[in-house]
Amino acid sequence: MNQMCCYIITTLSLTLSVPMAFASASVQAQATSGFSQRVAPYQVSIKFNAPRKKAPPVTAGGATRGFCAVNENAKSIASLTPKDKEGTDEVALTLSNRPSFFFYLPSSPARTAEFLLLTDDDSTIVYQQTFTLPERAGVVEYQLPPDAPSLEVGKQYHWFITLGCDTAMGASGNPTVEGWIERTEAPSALVKALQKADSGTYATLYAESGIWHETLAFLANERRKAPTSTRSLADWRDLLKSVGLERIANEPLAN
Repeated sequence: MNQMCCYIITTLSLTLSVPMAFASASVQAQATSGFSQRVAPYQVSIKFNAPRKKAPPVTAGGATRGFCAVNENAKSIASLTPKDKEGTDEVALTLSNRPSFFFYLPSSPARTAEFLLLTDDDSTIVYQQTFTLPERAGVVEYQLPPDAPSLEVGKQYHWFITLGCDTAMGASGNPTVEGWIERTEAPSALVKALQKADSGTYATLYAESGIWHETLAFLANERRKAPTSTRSLADWRDLLKSVGLERIANEPLAN
């Protein structure tokens, strides 16, 4: 089992100390026909099937404020979250109790950023931490550490990432991105399909089930393992383009 497979097992709260312990033969045989047709070949084109969960009214729609880039032509900071047809952020689903969050970091003098996780009404801080930014521009992954509270199933959370820049406006002028996340339980069809699948189809299965954070984390890991692979890069680009993130689909991974 590779490292990502172990990650999948953790997020689904299943045990795989022995490969065949993941599911009995009888359970494997019960996989739905809709998924069973997709688990054999690796599909290069990945399109995300968004669950169409609208963010609560308190959201600012993933907007940014402030600007601290090396040059004025640099792209602005952006959260990697699924958008609707109007370009508004939707609630992104995860199966993990401590998932990864992704955002695009432009060339910037900022060396640190602050991660902030709030309850759905923005009334309570769930977790707050300052972390070091990579020196290069690109897509940054921030994973909740072991000491962070576990996300509860069925609850929505509002998250922010703010760059630590020295601006004329002070801290209030620092560039910020935001998004919404909800931890959910894996649909039974997805569980059964993953039990039968080879690793090449995990991202496709997650994407078809509308599980954003696992889809993105898996493809990011595939890019790190094989940075020159045209297949992993094509899958990454297809996923981002399918949710309105064309402008950063070709950006490198920063960490």
